[in-house]
Amino acid sequence: MARKPDNVEDTAAPAAAEAEAPTLGSLVRANRMINLRGSDKSLALEQLVSTAARALSLNAGEQLDLSAAVHAREAALNTQLGPGWAAPHAMLDFADELTLVIGRSKAGIDFGRAEMGRVHLVFLLIMSPRLHDHYLKVLSQIANAFKGDDRAERIERALRADTPQKLRSALGEAARKRVVVSRRLPPVTRALIRNLLRFADEIDAEAILLFSDVFRNQSLLSGFISRHMVLATRGVDVPDALAERARGVIRLARGDFSPESAVQLAMLAAGARDLLGNGSRVVAVCGEKGSDVFDAVRIETPRDVVSRIYSKGGRDGVLPEVFERAVQLLVELAEEGREGKRIGTSFILGDEEAVKPLTQQLTINPFKGYSDNERNLMDPALEETVKEFSCLDGAFIIGRTGVIQSAGSYLNPPAEVRVELVSGLGTRHRVAAAMTKATKAIALVLSQSTGRVTVYKNGREVLTVAASRRGIVASSEGEA
Repeated sequence: MARKPDNVEDTAAPAAAEAEAPTLGSLVRANRMINLRGSDKSLALEQLVSTAARALSLNAGEQLDLSAAVHAREAALNTQLGPGWAAPHAMLDFADELTLVIGRSKAGIDFGRAEMGRVHLVFLLIMSPRLHDHYLKVLSQIANAFKGDDRAERIERALRADTPQKLRSALGEAARKRVVVSRRLPPVTRALIRNLLRFADEIDAEAILLFSDVFRNQSLLSGFISRHMVLATRGVDVPDALAERARGVIRLARGDFSPESAVQLAMLAAGARDLLGNGSRVVAVCGEKGSDVFDAVRIETPRDVVSRIYSKGGRDGVLPEVFERAVQLLVELAEEGREGKRIGTSFILGDEEAVKPLTQQLTINPFKGYSDNERNLMDPALEETVKEFSCLDGAFIIGRTGVIQSAGSYLNPPAEVRVELVSGLGTRHRVAAAMTKATKAIALVLSQSTGRVTVYKNGREVLTVAASRRGIVASSEGEA
């Protein structure tokens, strides 16, 4: 019988504290490792702060606050706690998870404690005051890593480590993760979870996107859910106790997407909300809703996924929630039709000032004269109205915040704007794609003949969404 790894435990009732508290090993990330330049302590601390700011996407003000807190703490008490290593730290309200940045210096940094020699490893810990207990546990693990007679050898190995995996190994047993997997999960799923977590660790994945709604009893997952994970569901809620352990939660409004479709939409939503890091790999794991079995694994780069639709993480252009609502409505129209017949229509989202001169009304604008609140796509009370007016010839023009500017609008992009589409698509798709090349808008087109929703950006097809239980296909030509 194969030997079970000693850092993996199966149990039906894990202790909450074990699942919530991070370990030293779990905090080691590629984008939070830096080779320090120079031997000055202040310069070293600033290099660590800059690395932390990039990893956490801090704004200029937050970076200044972090720098001030680190230097103030160092001025109050020298943080060289042992020969060869130091552990400066900062407590800031906006640090909602314990973060570790590791600086390495072969020549050594003069920390002002001559009796301990120069510092070669600097562990900068950043946290909010409520995570003080987690900080103390990780600090204890760091101290334990350098207690033995092999301290010098371990420091030398840490300096040579060129990957997070090698650095974790250099830090020894204290850095090993302890994974708790419930015995009440199916055996195949238990094995997949254990190997998935190791795999994500080996490729230095920034996050794991995990669909908890695969399981009818989501609480069975509580033993291994951590701040390294983003949870997603299709049309159901995540238990509060589970959500509190995760980095974030994405809830898709519809419940009947296939695993492939669900992964693509959840990845877009999570990426637009800055839950998936700054472009590193993300591992997504999914399965049929309520099946109790994970059977789909994907590896994605958030930067590539998000840039298919949004700019700068969704902060510019159309709001992510508006795009998601537009997709939902068009997929519902594809399934329901109107009066028993399939329909086709288009949504032009965002950049309304540039779009407006390129449109003409084919009929009286039914949304003219109403307040912004009364004609916002995000208002559930407007759903049937939008679906009814989708029978009109022409397109919906919708602002970046969801305010519907018009319906029944004729799209008239400049004649010199040319787009290349796959064969078989008609005029509705061609002019919508051209509008996105002439402006910064995004176009969603519902095909009357196929029931597919095609998304265009910069004149190119970047996403195709099929109706109920059909997959989503991302174009290989999607661009930032």
